[in-house]
Amino acid sequence: MALIVKRLGFGLLLCTTAVFVVAQEFPLKRVPQITYLVDYEAAWSPDGRQIVLISNRHGGMKVHILDASSDATGSDMRQITRGANEDDSPAWSPDARQIAFVSVHDDVSDIFVMNADGSNVRQVTRRLGQNIHPMWSPDSSRILFNTTHFGEAGQNDDKTSDEKRIIGEKRDDSIDLATIRPDGSDLQRITHGGGYTYASFSPDGRSILHRRQQGEVSQVFVMNADGSGDHNLSGSSTLDGWPSWSPDGNKIVFSRHVQNGFQIFVMNRDGTGVRQLTDAAGEFVNPRWSPDGTKILCGRRWGGISLVVFPAPK
Repeated sequence: MALIVKRLGFGLLLCTTAVFVVAQEFPLKRVPQITYLVDYEAAWSPDGRQIVLISNRHGGMKVHILDASSDATGSDMRQITRGANEDDSPAWSPDARQIAFVSVHDDVSDIFVMNADGSNVRQVTRRLGQNIHPMWSPDSSRILFNTTHFGEAGQNDDKTSDEKRIIGEKRDDSIDLATIRPDGSDLQRITHGGGYTYASFSPDGRSILHRRQQGEVSQVFVMNADGSGDHNLSGSSTLDGWPSWSPDGNKIVFSRHVQNGFQIFVMNRDGTGVRQLTDAAGEFVNPRWSPDGTKILCGRRWGGISLVVFPAPK
């Protein structure tokens, strides 16, 4: 949580991507924007044909589905959640059958699950403090999430929505990682001590990538799936976040704060081979590799919050 989070969108994909591959090398000085409203927290469907995201284009922050091949700058996306609550952080299950997301109700952020078409919505977390950023295990049997449930009393009161958050906010000091089954059973704690956010399982399920906050320092770490062996991948860099795996698990894409704000970087899974991918106007966050490994989707804060897509490095 404590970083700035933004939105993504689609359009102009094939022809624009071809131009960028030929016209310039990394880091990219220009990046094609595919939506132009408040669109953020986007993630690919398992087959790469659709994108699930949060958008306010139909009133309130709601879960929407966008056709990844659309050139309509998001105007044809479908809203699949309704009601007075605001939603956040949708994630498609690897088996393509379900979408986990956050719903804020009565000032509490809880994890919910629904069918991929928006039907059969059911609540997963109850009375566990604030719960955010659900991510699925590779076999779709468990949901990894960030929770204040194990934190100190009195630190569960920060309801700041993720799109307004920045690095170093106090709530993250009390956030740990846990997993739970989609039916709300079998809660299992993974970390102790707080400061663990933006976590995801590796494609083989053996590791958990995450952002580790320690005071004003935000770095990318990786641990074994049981929470053991946690170690730093950021080296001496102190403002990294939003890490995400490549489809084969060999690389990690993430955001790093440089002179002109947050830009997208990539590194090997052991922290070596760091390479800058964007050097463009705006700040780029929450990058996600496409399932086929050819594109990277991320949020861009530049006047508003929108989505961009660019070709992934070879």
